[in-house]
Amino acid sequence: MKFEKNSSTKPICLLLVTVIFSVLTAFVDRAAIGPEGTSVGFSSLNGAVANLLGYNEMFDTISDLVMVLAFLVVAFFAFMGVVKLVQTKSISKVGKTILGLGMLYLVVAIIYVAFSKIPINYRPIIPPGETELETSYPSSHVLIICSVFGSAIIAWKRLFSEKSYVRILTIAGAVLMVVGVCARMLAGVHWATDILAGILFSLTLVSVYAAYIKD
Repeated sequence: MKFEKNSSTKPICLLLVTVIFSVLTAFVDRAAIGPEGTSVGFSSLNGAVANLLGYNEMFDTISDLVMVLAFLVVAFFAFMGVVKLVQTKSISKVGKTILGLGMLYLVVAIIYVAFSKIPINYRPIIPPGETELETSYPSSHVLIICSVFGSAIIAWKRLFSEKSYVRILTIAGAVLMVVGVCARMLAGVHWATDILAGILFSLTLVSVYAAYIKD
């Protein structure tokens, strides 16, 4: 990826904040407050929030539905990319907007797989229907929802010329991000810092995408 000097400042700063926060979460105020004696960073904060919220199946389902919508957006852009590729018979002519989304989605997948192997935190509960603890940092729902809709809002403005259409999509994307993050937090299946990490990772990725496609 090529970036202008000025446009790279924000992504670099967000990346540093995300890395520092992850390191702090791994070491600061760790205590065995999780299920089966699992240790959690920022345990005082996370424990207080978890005790306050508990598990809520309705919000868990809502966050799942919002993530399904995010996957539909991914499928939509993938379809656009395939159509453009068939028409132009050249990957370079698909355009930075679509190609950048593809690279962003790939990085999201890599982060998901990587952190599933790095147990910075385990979930505060074992949800109904599951039998084993899962890694919890960062929240994959929040990472996917915010990365997909955040980048989509930028892409829609570049791909569609009808302003009223873009405005509706932008509002819908922003609302779905807020609903998805809030629902995931209120579901009680993640520690508070897992949610915040998901936001930080997605902000970093979206800022990198915005810098990459900037003319």
